[in-house]
Amino acid sequence: MPTSTSLVTNLPADFNTFGQGVDTSMAQLKGGTTGQILSKTSATDMAFTWITPNPGDITGVTAGTGISGGGTSGDVTVTNSMATAMTTKGDLVPATGSAAFARLGVGTNGQVLTADSTAATGLAWAAASSGLSAASQAEMETASSTTVAVTPGRQQYHPSAAKFWIKFNGTGTPSITASYNFTSITDSGTGYYELYIGTDFSSGSYCVVASSTKLSGASSDATIMMASPVGAYSAGNFGLITSNLAGTLSDSDANFVVGYGDQ
Repeated sequence: MPTSTSLVTNLPADFNTFGQGVDTSMAQLKGGTTGQILSKTSATDMAFTWITPNPGDITGVTAGTGISGGGTSGDVTVTNSMATAMTTKGDLVPATGSAAFARLGVGTNGQVLTADSTAATGLAWAAASSGLSAASQAEMETASSTTVAVTPGRQQYHPSAAKFWIKFNGTGTPSITASYNFTSITDSGTGYYELYIGTDFSSGSYCVVASSTKLSGASSDATIMMASPVGAYSAGNFGLITSNLAGTLSDSDANFVVGYGDQ
């Protein structure tokens, strides 16, 4: 094959020789089929061969549940269908069945998510429960419910609760030292008092427990006192007598009374 310094003496023959050289050196670039690519066979110049490209491990992308798109060639796009189903802040995408779902729009402020078998998604937004309800007077008096709450304004209706209590000084003009659900005391004579309840009982069938003592004076039969309800009870008042151990009615400066029953 002529070189750049060769003397050209026979142009047609020299071109023929040149073409044969090119054909020989570029022979490996000839041939191949559609889709094949050139691959080096060694580090030697012009060492090529045609090969079919390795497709790798992925031959296609198939969209599953919650995904759309896919393909087997070219650029493949997949879309999260669950994400595109949501349109508003707070949206949920619960299942509606096997391999199916639907958007559940956000509820309003204060609502809570509850199970609802009648809803397409099996869920629904609902107003929040206020929790335990307050026990009524009847429920307190029955004293059997375990699903209602006791409130301060009704706890006294429970059978175990005192409906009234009082500490009073019975000497001179009777005076109340401390009390609950009492209105007044009437001095009906030495060692005899009439006590008036604030909220009446439902009847005169209630229990009164009383005790009495004298805080002044040396301990003796005359200063050790007894107290006892007396007479028929009415729903709103009852009588009380105080006496010493000798049985003599006597005013006492410390009297304690508590009552139980139904109001």
